[in-house]
Amino acid sequence: MQKLRRGPAYARAFLQELDEAGEIPGRHTDLQRIASTLNLEVREVDAQGFDGSLIRAKDLPLGAILVRQSIREASRKKFTIAHELGHFFLHGHDQIDGVCVSGDIGNWGGEAKALEREADEFAAELLMHGALVLPVIHSMSPSLQAIEKIAMLCGTSLSAAAWRFCDLTRERCAVVWSAAREIQWSKRSQYFGFRLTKGATLQPATFAFACFSGRNSGPEPLPVLAELWIGSKNLPEGAKVWEQSKALPSYGSVISLLWIKERRTALS
Repeated sequence: MQKLRRGPAYARAFLQELDEAGEIPGRHTDLQRIASTLNLEVREVDAQGFDGSLIRAKDLPLGAILVRQSIREASRKKFTIAHELGHFFLHGHDQIDGVCVSGDIGNWGGEAKALEREADEFAAELLMHGALVLPVIHSMSPSLQAIEKIAMLCGTSLSAAAWRFCDLTRERCAVVWSAAREIQWSKRSQYFGFRLTKGATLQPATFAFACFSGRNSGPEPLPVLAELWIGSKNLPEGAKVWEQSKALPSYGSVISLLWIKERRTALS
């Protein structure tokens, strides 16, 4: 049984309230309007020390969400606002410092602070709720193109869309984010079934390794030996996973989708 995650649970409850009020977010979630209904003003500010901040008025139902003006990507600003809304809603988050630095927001690695991860997961659920994302997942085979479509549809980053894809897909998939030819973080669907080791060095025969030399894997996942990614003793000899990798030069990183296609056997 999966442990209940508070971030998505709170976001789903809020989405239900919006739905009952006839205001369920569509393709372009109006976070400014949502914030205003909560008596929260959203302002972009000239700041260097943080990406986002939630300011609460003591003993009054008023507050403000501040966003660093110099953040380049609109998707990053959008996610930052949703992240701060998570801090507003989630129980116990009023006890923490209201300032979030860059590493606190959209940090999908295992080192993320527990409360910041909850706020990230709230934001992901709010911006990429099932009514928007599930039709994409159901209409396309697992691929980076499906993840990119979610990111474009919802106005979020590729990494956030990849995380959400693995949350919702019923396929045996995982997403891996690599930098300097090492795994920085990974997200597995609940059906994937194998661990992926953070900090592990990419194997030269993977497409991800080749991406660091400027060679992407192509328009669809292709088979590679599972042992190149999975260090399990339970792998059948010659077992395959399907991999699709893409270089992200502006981040110095590579994103990879891994897919265990065959459901009838452990791996094939």
